[in-house]
Amino acid sequence: MQPNKMSVTLQSPLVIMSEMMPIKEMKVKKYGLVLLGVLFISGCAPQNQNNNLQKQYADLANCEDNITMPKQMPHSKKEFADFLSKAALSASADQFVIQKRIEILQLVGWDNSVADAITTCSATRKSKLKEIGANVFETMKANTKDTEERRALVEAYSSWEAYVTSQTPLAKQDFDSKVSYYKNM
Repeated sequence: MQPNKMSVTLQSPLVIMSEMMPIKEMKVKKYGLVLLGVLFISGCAPQNQNNNLQKQYADLANCEDNITMPKQMPHSKKEFADFLSKAALSASADQFVIQKRIEILQLVGWDNSVADAITTCSATRKSKLKEIGANVFETMKANTKDTEERRALVEAYSSWEAYVTSQTPLAKQDFDSKVSYYKNM
């Protein structure tokens, strides 16, 4: 007696399915169109991401240098001290915005030209603020006759200029003390 030998042939699942269920031509076209649509959409996704990234870069590099002279020039010590304080606050806010833009740039992907545009914008705004401050200072200096008051005016302005340039806590402390001294003398 011979043992029963079974012959087994291995076939892929697609061959088995095609023998069991014939695929109609209509279904092939439908699936082919869906497949082409998926490939088309997935091919556009990187392009859309690139467009979004370029828009983010443009937003980060955007620079508004709308710093203007005060509508009314300061005529007293108090008004000049208030002008310097507001200008210092503006410089501090600018520094905060610049830091946030740099942080966002690091998150979306570093681009040297965008980083250069951000830092150039910062420098331009500081220069414009200092130019306006210098014009107001020169007017106040010309109108100040007392030598002690003039010395305090020069020290207050110099400390303001140093603070606008460096934005350090020590410069802020020096600015606050010298402006207070000038204002209250």
